[in-house]
Amino acid sequence: MTKLVRNYKKLESLFGDDRAVEEDAETAAEIRERNTHLNDLESEIHIGQTIEEIDFLVSQNQANIGGYNVDPESLLNKSSGGKKEKKQKTKKSIDAETINLNESFKIFADAMKESTAQLVKTQQRLQIPESEIWNYLEELQLEEEVQDAAYLYLTNEPAKLGAFIGCPIQRRKTILLTMLRDAAVL
Repeated sequence: MTKLVRNYKKLESLFGDDRAVEEDAETAAEIRERNTHLNDLESEIHIGQTIEEIDFLVSQNQANIGGYNVDPESLLNKSSGGKKEKKQKTKKSIDAETINLNESFKIFADAMKESTAQLVKTQQRLQIPESEIWNYLEELQLEEEVQDAAYLYLTNEPAKLGAFIGCPIQRRKTILLTMLRDAAVL
């Protein structure tokens, strides 16, 4: 009580009238008690426990987070409009989330339709079994390595396969070798 505090008048003018009131006010003894409770809680919750185990303890009121016991009903009663306002806000946020979710599903569905349409187009162009492609390549009497590369290339490139099959039989070997060179396969 006898020690002087530097700038007491300035501190008093800044902080003098501010006080915590009602439920937010805590005395030093209450803060120590809360900290003791936190230390007890930390000793109960071992480091090896998972988040799910801690959540279970909290849900069973065997532990609390942050040293505060929160009663959901008391939170509802503190709001300015009471339970009805809370429910209306919740309903509005749920409606907004539902709309966003519906839009996301529509975008996803459109993307799926587009990719399915592209896949169908590709399969329609490639109605030739792979074994038949192999037979076409054997007729050209290519070297084994070139035939393997050409087979893999044509099965992965339906447009090039269409060009290969669409050209005259006597020109297929030349066309195929040109395609493989252009694609840097050979």
